[in-house]
Amino acid sequence: MVLSMENRNYNIVIKYISKEFGIKERKLGAYTSLSDLGLDGDDVLDFLLEFFDFFEIEYEDTNYKAFIPREGGGIGKTLSSIFNRKVRRSDNEIFIQDLVISLDKKKWCKIWIS
Repeated sequence: MVLSMENRNYNIVIKYISKEFGIKERKLGAYTSLSDLGLDGDDVLDFLLEFFDFFEIEYEDTNYKAFIPREGGGIGKTLSSIFNRKVRRSDNEIFIQDLVISLDKKKWCKIWIS
C-alpha cells in the first residue's frame, strides 16, 4: 500500500509525530520508522500506547508487542537514520505507514514477517 498526502489520515499522523518529536513534517514520510525517530524498547511501547489511546485504535488482542525492538540504538543511529537513510531496514519495524493504516482501520493490523 502506497500512502500519500491525499490520505487524510497520513497527514494527521505526520502532524501528530511532527508535534510529538519536534521534527519538521517534510523530514517525515511513510517509511520513516519509529527507530528513525530515536525510539526503541520501552519508548516504542509508551509511544504506541499513547498513539492508540489518542486516536482510539483497538490494540488489545493484537500482536503489537511483537514489533517492540530491543533497546540500544543511541543518538548516533537516530541522526544517521533521519538524515542519511543508510540504516538497514526490517519489514518488522514500525513505520509511519503502519500507524496510518491502523488509524484508517481503527485497529492495529501489522503482520509479522518471518
